[in-house]
Amino acid sequence: MADRASVLQGRPRIVQEARGLLRTNGWLSRCPEEMQEAILDAAIIRTASAGAEFVRGQEVRGGLFAIARGVAEVSFPSGHPDTRAIHLVHDGYWGGYKCLIGQPRFLSLTARSDVLWALVPIATLERLLSIYPGWWRHILMMADDMIDTLVAAYADSTRQDSLVRACATLLRLAGCRTEDPPLGVEPEIRLSQADLAAMAVMSRNTFNGIVGDLVAQGLIDLGYRSIRLRQPAALRAIVTADE
Repeated sequence: MADRASVLQGRPRIVQEARGLLRTNGWLSRCPEEMQEAILDAAIIRTASAGAEFVRGQEVRGGLFAIARGVAEVSFPSGHPDTRAIHLVHDGYWGGYKCLIGQPRFLSLTARSDVLWALVPIATLERLLSIYPGWWRHILMMADDMIDTLVAAYADSTRQDSLVRACATLLRLAGCRTEDPPLGVEPEIRLSQADLAAMAVMSRNTFNGIVGDLVAQGLIDLGYRSIRLRQPAALRAIVTADE
């Protein structure tokens, strides 16, 4: 029988890449090694092109999903059309736990860059959890991560100062609300300024004025339908000065 190293070497490069990224980033990296291996062995590795909706809300038997590499927009299919987008998620993001309690997914994901992602079928998850019931604790940790994200999004949207609210929203969407990205990485948000203004709960004119000031200070750069955060720590200082 082939050993595990030989089996891994025989897998396509993209599968090995996804496994490595998911093992070291996000929710799964905090789970026991045995659980990591079982989840990854069951995962179906897929890709999604920018602009594609690759996770759809309202599915009941969908299973867990994870982003190994890339950025995706989170939206609530049941929400009002004016407020569909609520957040951007990055490498190491996991979701889909509601299917394990017989509830439909309550969010959808649309790729904002090319995305490498994984799907873990619900039947396999149910079998694993019946064998290892203690793993439910780690599923609850995933749910807790989601609650933290939603609370942070709500808290950012209620900040009274428009500059603070804009900076907090940019940091959250770029994945560096509380800490800097890895060394040498400049986080980028691939959304239009109209979408960003709506997510920051302000008019486009107000948001554009703030963005212009931040560009002039060298804190961010503008691209086509994108904003690159050059100095996340300085943006966080603006936010924390108001706390």
